[in-house]
Order: sequence, then structure tokens, then C-alpha cells
Amino acid sequence: DKVEVIMMTEYENICNVAKKNTKFIIIDACGDEITTRFATLADAKAKEAFARGWLPPILPDSATSIVERNNLDLNTGTGSFDYDLAERSGYLNRLTEAGALSRTEGDSDIMTLSTNDSRWEIRLPRNSGAGEWRVRPL
Repeated sequence: DKVEVIMMTEYENICNVAKKNTKFIIIDACGDEITTRFATLADAKAKEAFARGWLPPILPDSATSIVERNNLDLNTGTGSFDYDLAERSGYLNRLTEAGALSRTEGDSDIMTLSTNDSRWEIRLPRNSGAGEWRVRPL
């Protein structure tokens, strides 16, 4: 059997190296965590970030400064975004319509949504146009 060593800096490269009858040793030069940044929601969509399943399935239309951090070994992730606080109520409604459950923790609403074998917890402070999320497998 042939063994191929591949230096990896981005998760997407894994998909580009599959070959029949080849064993791979994957060395990630940056560790087990991948961080990706998007200036806007449109930027994230253009780069197909939602297709990878590492961004919440629903983000506010005004989302900016989107940062995703994913642990490839544990298949978990965290992230954050900023958004126009005036959009908060509409965003909460969209999450609820998608099946998210809501709970209150301090001055934040936590929306929990299960989709595609993942559980998303999205924290939205009531007085700030910022949000954070965590995702893990179901």
C-alpha cells in the first residue's frame, strides 16, 4: 500500500485528496481547530460555508463579522457574528418557525435548534447586536 503525507491548512483540502487504494496520513500544520472569517452573510453564502454545515442554518440577514471555529477531531464548533439589533425580533421568529426552542439565561435568549444531525445553541444578548453559537453532533 502507498502512504501519502499531505500538509493541510484548510479542511476543504481533505475532499481533494481521496484516492482509491491509498492510505493517508493527514498532518494539519495549524492543529485540530480551523477558524474561518466572513465579512458578511453574502460572503459566507458565496464561499458555500453553509454547505459545510459549520454555520448555523439561519443567520440574520444583516450578519457581519462572522467567525467560525471548528474542532475537526471532536466535530464541534463555535462562532460569533454581529447584526443590526433592529432585526432581532424577526431573527428570533425565523428561528422559532424553524423549530428552535428558547430559554433565557441572564440577559440573553438561547435558541436551540436541531438540524441535519447537529444541535445548535445560539446565544443572543438582548441589548447587543452580537450573537454566538455552539454546535455539536446529536
